Amino acid sequence: MSKWKHRTPRAVYLSGGGSGIGLGFAHALIAEGCSVAVFDLQMPGDTLARLQQACKVKGQSVRFYPADVTDPQAMDLAMANAHAQQGAADLAFNCAGMMRNAVFTDLPYETFERVIRVNLLGSRNFAASALKHLATQGHLVFMASLAGIVGSYTQSAYAASKFGVVGLAEVLRAEQRLSGIDVSVVCPGEIQTPLLDYERQHGSDVTRELNSVAGVLTVDQAVAGILRGIQRRQFMITPGFKAKVIRAVARKCSSLQRWIVDRNLAKSFRSKPARASLR
Repeated sequence: MSKWKHRTPRAVYLSGGGSGIGLGFAHALIAEGCSVAVFDLQMPGDTLARLQQACKVKGQSVRFYPADVTDPQAMDLAMANAHAQQGAADLAFNCAGMMRNAVFTDLPYETFERVIRVNLLGSRNFAASALKHLATQGHLVFMASLAGIVGSYTQSAYAASKFGVVGLAEVLRAEQRLSGIDVSVVCPGEIQTPLLDYERQHGSDVTRELNSVAGVLTVDQAVAGILRGIQRRQFMITPGFKAKVIRAVARKCSSLQRWIVDRNLAKSFRSKPARASLR
């Protein structure tokens, strides 16, 4: 029996596939026999070559289409090219994203706006283009975050963008159901990617301590858990037991979740007050 609720996707449209969790997904989907269209700002030639060399199924292909998710016209053109070269998408997964954290009063407007443009408007643009090229019984997937369920210290822009992505997914789930299209939203805790490495270097230790409650998954662990949810077409997908518990508490017992956050925040400030600020 197939692991996929319907059939194994023949063609997948994947944004952010040049690095991090997106690249991990590209490898996993290729191993499933899917052809993959990767949309990203750039992709090293050797990375693309390794993906192409991993193809084992007759007719399977991997192609790179340069595109910025914040540019709706560019996404339309790139996906039209992918459709012409690789066919309609059975699965479209928006993995592109960015994170920039700081206490809200220290966060420049330009940084806040950039995070919203990439994460939220980028999700909108990816979905608007992908829905024109999804096959019958297609599947649209958004990468959000546990930060789209639970607000955390210094993550005003990131949480605002990811709460928006969750809301967008909720609406499209209802609207697209009438057309036979399934929609999912992925809400993981922290994943060991270059994005997280950057925040570890430049972000707040308090944020690190608060988020550590959900644990940190490797890319392989995250990909495996998310892929199972996508195969089953679950609406909200959260890999990792601890992160699942936090998501459940936040959605069903929001007052309890806020109490836990406040307690942990106070504990962090009492232990080493200087660590509350950004390095």
